[in-house]
Amino acid sequence: MSIIKFNNNKISIDTLIGVYNLPPIENNNYCGLPDNFKCDINQTTILSINLSGSETNKPVFPDQIIGTFKNVSEIKISNSNVSLDFFKEYPNTLSTLTLESCGIPNFPPSLKTLKNLYMYDLLFSGNITTTSINFLSIFKLKYSSSDLISDYQFINDGNSGATKTQVIYEITMNNIHKFSKNSFAEVTIILGKYFNPDGLVNLQTINSAKLTMIDIGHFNMPMNVDGLFTFNGAQLNFKNIHFNLPNDKDNLDFTNSTKLFTQMEINNCTGLINSTGDLRVLLSSGIKFLGIIKSNLIKLPPLSFYYGKLNVFGLKGNRITGSLPDIPEPNDKQQTITLDFSENLFTGSIPQNYCYHYVNISNNFLDGQLPMCFICILNDYYLRSIVDNNDFPNFSRGSISNFPQCTGISFSSKLPITSGGNSIVNGTNFGWNSLNPKYSPYSITSNPNLDLLLSIPNKQISIGVVSYEEFEIFKKTNFTSNVFFSIPNITIKVELDVLKPVIKEVRSYPYFNSGYGFMILGTGFSYQSESSSQTIVTFGNYKCSLVSSSGNFIECIVYEKQLAERVYTITVNNNQTFLSGDYQFKFQRTYPYITAINPPTTNGGVVVVFGSYGPNHTVVDLLIGQQQCNIETMNSSVIICSIGGGSGVQNISLTVDGVNWFGLEYFRYKDQELTCPGTPPCSGNGDCLNGYCVCDGGFGGEICKQLFTDDPVVRRNDTLTQMIKNGYSFGFSITDIREIDFNGKTVRQHNFTSWSLTPDSTILKWTYVNYYSGGGEQNSIISYTIEQITGTAKTFTFAGEQFTLQPGSLKLSANISNWEYLGPLNTLQLQIQSSVKVDAAQDENECHQKSNINSNGDGVSLNYITIQKDKNVFSGRFIDKVLSDGRPTFSKVSISEQTEDSITVSISLPYCKECLIDPDFSVLLSQDDSINSCGGSSSRLKWVIPTSIILGLLGIIGIAIGAYFLLRNRLYVSRSGVIVLKKSTKSSSDSSRA
Repeated sequence: MSIIKFNNNKISIDTLIGVYNLPPIENNNYCGLPDNFKCDINQTTILSINLSGSETNKPVFPDQIIGTFKNVSEIKISNSNVSLDFFKEYPNTLSTLTLESCGIPNFPPSLKTLKNLYMYDLLFSGNITTTSINFLSIFKLKYSSSDLISDYQFINDGNSGATKTQVIYEITMNNIHKFSKNSFAEVTIILGKYFNPDGLVNLQTINSAKLTMIDIGHFNMPMNVDGLFTFNGAQLNFKNIHFNLPNDKDNLDFTNSTKLFTQMEINNCTGLINSTGDLRVLLSSGIKFLGIIKSNLIKLPPLSFYYGKLNVFGLKGNRITGSLPDIPEPNDKQQTITLDFSENLFTGSIPQNYCYHYVNISNNFLDGQLPMCFICILNDYYLRSIVDNNDFPNFSRGSISNFPQCTGISFSSKLPITSGGNSIVNGTNFGWNSLNPKYSPYSITSNPNLDLLLSIPNKQISIGVVSYEEFEIFKKTNFTSNVFFSIPNITIKVELDVLKPVIKEVRSYPYFNSGYGFMILGTGFSYQSESSSQTIVTFGNYKCSLVSSSGNFIECIVYEKQLAERVYTITVNNNQTFLSGDYQFKFQRTYPYITAINPPTTNGGVVVVFGSYGPNHTVVDLLIGQQQCNIETMNSSVIICSIGGGSGVQNISLTVDGVNWFGLEYFRYKDQELTCPGTPPCSGNGDCLNGYCVCDGGFGGEICKQLFTDDPVVRRNDTLTQMIKNGYSFGFSITDIREIDFNGKTVRQHNFTSWSLTPDSTILKWTYVNYYSGGGEQNSIISYTIEQITGTAKTFTFAGEQFTLQPGSLKLSANISNWEYLGPLNTLQLQIQSSVKVDAAQDENECHQKSNINSNGDGVSLNYITIQKDKNVFSGRFIDKVLSDGRPTFSKVSISEQTEDSITVSISLPYCKECLIDPDFSVLLSQDDSINSCGGSSSRLKWVIPTSIILGLLGIIGIAIGAYFLLRNRLYVSRSGVIVLKKSTKSSSDSSRA
């Protein structure tokens, strides 16, 4: 026997032995009192202390003692009086303290390093603050008698301390205070003798997985509530509570609680029904488990209260009368519900649909014939108990043998089997899952083996994945199996039906610069073997080379770099089952690509690049022109990098994890200072904004030098839009849309030969639509809308630029959607051809000057085009920006073709899912008096207004068209999109009236 040498502890231990009248010890062997002092394995150090005084004459635990036990971790003191100094002196090693039937002057203000505090029948004065208890992991304050409870209050003093998780409280409370920020695993509130229900509003401050309110007899009074409960935890329980609502129509309302609140049990409570016996409980949408047990309910709530909303609904031990309600037959397992209607007063028969749910209807007065689904499970005591103790004529109360014969177990079809996923089969009287170890976990088995699980009771069985080896075994049995139902002891031979492959989802990714990889998810695929492939995949007319294959997953590669965007038929051939399955897959461009760029000035700086760069980008390289753009940060859709100074338009190259992308003339440096043309700027008739003139009312053109005049008359019908002003004609046509590869070569062209008109509800706006399939199965939609500007000038802002359209203008906005690209680097161009001419009859009688056609730009991109004949000036303005997927970026404008009669302008776009372009056009009057309307020229008049736009995927074009003349004009827009202005021959009397 070891002799403990306690040194400083010896006096303390001897003192405690004397105070608590412990038996004498020999040779200082204090570990010889294991009921009071527990020691370590070496019997040299005391780790826990358990001391109990007399119930009739409680001793005082001596001060300046407990601090000498430097290694003690657990202390229990019973039937004693303890001073507050004890809580100042205990060692930092103490983690668990239990005080039973003790008295302390006040609740200790600080509990230092203590983790667990148990207080039973504790007498103290004053209140309890959150400061003193917030550091505890477990706190229990319980009383065996209400006579021991004083009117203490819990006070939130604002000092919540550090946040703790998984805290457990089981405390007797006279009030519910605002709880701290701790996260509780479980809180049990025992109603104290002086409980005040006003604090129920603070339930919402308790962040607890489980909260229970219970009256064990200390309060034992009706609890006055206003009906509204807000709870933010997961599970809320009430036990022995006597709810008292102000009015008979009021409800216990939990609808304001969060969706985290999923489970509630109300046990042995009153006040839940109104004067007519209806349940007055309102549930939040998140509650899925509800039990109202032994609470004197007399009426069953309506089906709408619980079916389709609750997963589990228990009404055990109430006094509900009447017949069992019918329940809908479920079509899948999510529609099943668990119902406990046991120990009530139900009468009548069991509805057939109860076979398909999880029910307990025992201990009632049901007296109809017991359905066959229940007869087939009577051999199992566990399942038999769900219908026992009723009055069925074919099953007596308490019977344990001689049950009716189980008949009618059947399957509605062959058992479908597949690799890579579950299948289901329907039938009758399959039974329920049992908790009986004799039948659990599988009450349904088969030979050869199938993985059979009950999905819907008595109706549906789920059949698990069939492996390669199992499939080969079934070949030998001619695809049959014997299914054994162990509870009724019945075997049924069934035929198997092998299902064809089913593709459920396809995901694509770039396979370096060689093509595209595809991950195919589904069922019924064969397993890839080492000797030969059992799976063959085709992707339209392409072979998809297999990387891996399992029953539910295939990865394969299509080695085609220029894979067109369109719908492909993916076919999976299973060479083990000799079956195949198809799937329609819309292939769209994969990363990497760039849609928009926010460039720096010519001095260089930060570049923001928008696009798609993939979910996992590890090695990324971005080259603008000949300069490296140093990447500072990026995610799957944005790159932020920095670059040195430069000028003009640059190509851009991007590489993401070995996959290359190239954009031709995608990038342009911003000019540092933008000035407006004209002397003075904008001819003094407008303001300069970002290098463009914003003209005053009545003026227009590049330098605001030309004049607008009065509004023309606009007419339209299904095929025609007219601007009428003395017979002059102005026209333009959207001729075609082209797909361009990265070398600038046209790889596809669609000519616009027909439009269909869709009128708007307002006479000031109408839309033309053209559909283009491009060889794919889904049409691209190209449309444009014409809007008439009337009354006053209208100001628009586009891509940060501002412009104004004068009254009489027509604004044209065009949209392209669902364009299917032929290659990963391709873009679009929209070609628009414009022309102006005088009616032939007028050419014979009038003289005209030859048309002057001018353009203005910086050598990189076109800004303005003007055409002048006599004093009539046609002006077209272009902003070299496009909104690409909602973000401004550079867009090059250029003249692609010019003749004496017409001019075609192109605007190049980046790849985008939605693009918006917004040029505008005007017909003005020159103020130059030196121009002679008859300059001696005999050439046939040919006026041209160039307007051309290149649109991207889902592109939108905005074109503003104004036609203003001193004479009356006539403008019409045909279904083909051509706007033509023709001068009409009129009598002298007509001219004088004009």
